[in-house]
Amino acid sequence: MDSYQFSFASFLSLVIPLVVIPAAIGVGIIWLTTRSATSDPRPAPHGVRPWVGWLTGGRLGLWTTGLAGVVWGFLACAGWLSWTASDKDGGFTGPGLPAPTSFPTWQVVACGITVVAGAVLVSVCSRRLVPGALAAALGVATGFSTAFAVGVATEVTSQEGIGVGLSMMGLTIGLGMVTWCVAGVRDWQIRRHPRDRRA
Repeated sequence: MDSYQFSFASFLSLVIPLVVIPAAIGVGIIWLTTRSATSDPRPAPHGVRPWVGWLTGGRLGLWTTGLAGVVWGFLACAGWLSWTASDKDGGFTGPGLPAPTSFPTWQVVACGITVVAGAVLVSVCSRRLVPGALAAALGVATGFSTAFAVGVATEVTSQEGIGVGLSMMGLTIGLGMVTWCVAGVRDWQIRRHPRDRRA
């Protein structure tokens, strides 16, 4: 493969507008949703369900949920997309930079499953339902997109930066829908078994 010249300036020019700013906007939206929550940290009485603010049995706060998502997303991208079992010449390319550009289908599917499973797992571990689901999705998308930006941050500018922005936007929306559905199932379970809630 070609020699890879990592450019920190190029990395920052990709990450700040395409990852950090959208993530900061997402954090602001999540913060606004939690402002409507009650200040009482106990679970809401059975039958009373504000859409945020009650405990679910998860252990992670919102910041920890988001940071766990960032780590998971970064490791999923770096773990699956820094090597390939079938490069352009049909051979194995070990982990490293520059990241390969050709992957077998099973490797891309495994990466996708890892990303979605991580977002769901982190969401389920959050204390809050909807804000936790959003924080998990945003965190995983941020971590994945940051790892993607490391792979494309070279001295020569290219259109790969568009991929960083699209991965941030697409993963945030897609994972947000998945984790929101998981939060709905968790809410249904809490309503169905109110005595199982942790105080």
